[in-house]
Order: sequence, then structure tokens, then C-alpha cells
Amino acid sequence: MSNLRTTGYPDIHDNEYAILEATGEISIFPRKELVPITPKDLHMKVEYCGLPIAVVIEGKVQKRKLKFINKNEKWLKEELKAKGYLQIKDFFYAAVRDTDHSLTINKKDVND
Repeated sequence: MSNLRTTGYPDIHDNEYAILEATGEISIFPRKELVPITPKDLHMKVEYCGLPIAVVIEGKVQKRKLKFINKNEKWLKEELKAKGYLQIKDFFYAAVRDTDHSLTINKKDVND
């Protein structure tokens, strides 16, 4: 029963069937009318948004990752400056999407 609760369908009547796998795990299959709607169900086109490549981790520039996306530390500093940030060491994490090179930044907690 705990497997039912962890799948998000805790009522046994909400499930079509369950399979005891060779590994001992139980696979739960909910009734089709209870499965969440997906963009495909609505015939919506969903574009790939890209993989985030970590370029700053705990205030340290990841030079190999920058090279992987054909960027350098100068580019990173210019991007950060354009967003109003000056010190890379003040960041906990920064990532660049591999598709459009958009930058996501997480600053360190001021209490750290």
C-alpha cells in the first residue's frame, strides 16, 4: 500500500493494475482518466529548452564547461556585468543553457 501512496494515487480504485517486477519493486499504473494532462494531449508543440551547463559552482568558474559551450571567462564576466553583478565569487551557482546561452544565477546566502 505504501507504493500506492508514493505514486500519487493512494486509493486502490484509482489504479488500473500493478506489476511485481523481477527486482521486487512494484510498478503502479493509474487509470487513464486520472493521469495528468500533457502538452501532447492538447496537441501543443513543446520546444527543447536546452541543458543547463554549470559555469560557476560555489563561486568558482568552471573553465572546462565554458570551453564546452565555446565561451570564455571574459564572456561570463560581461554577461554578469550586464545583469548588474560584479563578483563571481559571490555566486553559489550559475548555469548557461546550451541552446540559447541564457544565464541562470543563484547568489550565495548572505548568512554563509
